[in-house]
Amino acid sequence: MKLSDSFTSTARRYDVMTGLNPGYRRELRRAARELSAQVHSRGDDGPLIWDLGCGTGLSTAALQEQLPEARLLGVDASEGMLALAQAKTWRPGTRFVLERAENLEHSLHEEIGEAPDGVFAAYLLRNVDEQDRTAVLATIRRRMAPGTPLVLHDYSVVESRGAQLTWTLVCFGVIIPLSVVMRAEPSLFTYLWRSVMNNDSTRTVLQRLRDAGFEGGRVFTARGWHRKILHTYTAVAGASRGEQ
Repeated sequence: MKLSDSFTSTARRYDVMTGLNPGYRRELRRAARELSAQVHSRGDDGPLIWDLGCGTGLSTAALQEQLPEARLLGVDASEGMLALAQAKTWRPGTRFVLERAENLEHSLHEEIGEAPDGVFAAYLLRNVDEQDRTAVLATIRRRMAPGTPLVLHDYSVVESRGAQLTWTLVCFGVIIPLSVVMRAEPSLFTYLWRSVMNNDSTRTVLQRLRDAGFEGGRVFTARGWHRKILHTYTAVAGASRGEQ
């Protein structure tokens, strides 16, 4: 089963399970605040914000709360997740597109034609093949004007043995058993554990951002039990050779 299909099969239970995760939505809002502090609209219609890997719209809701004047474009590769996001109530100007981040540069969707004023991506890179992550970031960068802010929000535990232990205990003691009880897709949450254990270090992500053409990269960790497990990265699109 493709990863996007696994997310689709679990979509209806996803919001419930994340709602049981202490701090999950708080940290999404915190990351969205980081983006809102840096966004400057280039037009009269409010800033356009891309929410890449938007899933069921939890990250989109965090952005809507922090940027009430923004036009939001949620992009995701899972049809089931996106259908749930579209079914929720949104302010005017919020749209959703079924697309892979890898295809953004050549996407035929009209909604993706306008350059964003800010880009948010929660848990995106972890679900991209390791060898393609820098290329995906570079694709995103090429759709952004110089100085446009980017915020990534994702898990990484490879730099801390304590974080690895905590993550493993939470996954096998709580998340995976809960997925069985809720008749979700247990293999998806086993994948979740494994993908986080193997995800890039924070240093690697910062290097990928530089290699992809972003500047001023920095990272901070979450609070509570997510400390040293969940991280938020901020950077801005640098000038390409033709824009310098």
